[in-house]
Amino acid sequence: MTDKFEYGYTTGSCAAGAAKGAAYGLLQGTIPDSVELMTPAEVKLNLNLLHRNVGNGFAECAVRKYSGDDPDITNGCEIHVRVEKSSGNGIRFIAGDGVGTVTKPGLQVGQGEPAINPVPRSMITNSLKEVLGDHGGIDVSVSVPEGKKLAEKTFNGRLGIVDGISIIGTTGIVRPMSLDSFKVSLLCGLDVAKAEGYESVVLVPGSLGETGFKSHFEIEGDQVIQMSNFVGFMLDETVKRGFKSVIVGGHPGKLAKLIRGDFYTHSSDSKPANDILINLFKKANIDPAVICELEESPTVEGMVEIMRRDNKLDIFNHIADDVQASAYRYVSSKIEIGTVLFDMKKNIIGTSKGFKAWQKRV
Repeated sequence: MTDKFEYGYTTGSCAAGAAKGAAYGLLQGTIPDSVELMTPAEVKLNLNLLHRNVGNGFAECAVRKYSGDDPDITNGCEIHVRVEKSSGNGIRFIAGDGVGTVTKPGLQVGQGEPAINPVPRSMITNSLKEVLGDHGGIDVSVSVPEGKKLAEKTFNGRLGIVDGISIIGTTGIVRPMSLDSFKVSLLCGLDVAKAEGYESVVLVPGSLGETGFKSHFEIEGDQVIQMSNFVGFMLDETVKRGFKSVIVGGHPGKLAKLIRGDFYTHSSDSKPANDILINLFKKANIDPAVICELEESPTVEGMVEIMRRDNKLDIFNHIADDVQASAYRYVSSKIEIGTVLFDMKKNIIGTSKGFKAWQKRV
């Protein structure tokens, strides 16, 4: 089946491409018109470089973000990178104008750090190393001129990220998440699984759930299918195809939204799951002091770490049961359902009764 939509590339890819161009400027005194960038998804990009400038001990340029057919608020904005020699060792990341700074714990980068996520940091580092080799000390400043304004349309403020957007992306590629054509492409996975004769499938929002599930359980690759944000749509289609059972697996930050009744989980339509989990923690008679700490956590992953610290992770078994029950009601009890929850490191933190029953059968 041929995709009828266009992929884009992430802000992380833009920053890595601009960093590579600036590195050439630092090394050669001139910045090329474009650079090639290999993404973590092993898709090669050719990125045009804008606003090229080379000075004494620094170089800078920009890449314009392209989101393909995805309705991304950052589409068309420019990601600027300045690379400058420093007296220190290694790479220091700096939040330029329009790039946020992390002010709360529980995110993928530490407090006080620029909101440049780990994969983009790695991509930038690799780009610099590819051009400069053992480069010594380098300061990398990433800026987005429209970033502060764009950040008002995101959840960054709630997450404790101030003064701009985040530089994100785990694959380097943006896939359309809200188009009918993309929904049709998701069905291919179900059709392949059905054709292979499987009676059960595993639905996961994305790569975290997929790699997490495959690392813990022996299962054929064709049985694990990414559903993106279209949980309800994929559950309906699973029922239509006559599968006997379905496992829903992923991070509680995504799947707990089902407890609220949100079966389309994109952040544009579904707010974070923090409030859902806080209510469940309160019902579980968690110590009030811990509840206050949980309420201060900007992310669900931060809540997971607090529960792990206090040896309370077993509560996520009950949360998995609640997710299962919501999904079961959604499909009007027409298919057996189980739930497994992973943290961001792909550790299993919760399993439902339906999942345990499924495990025994398979």
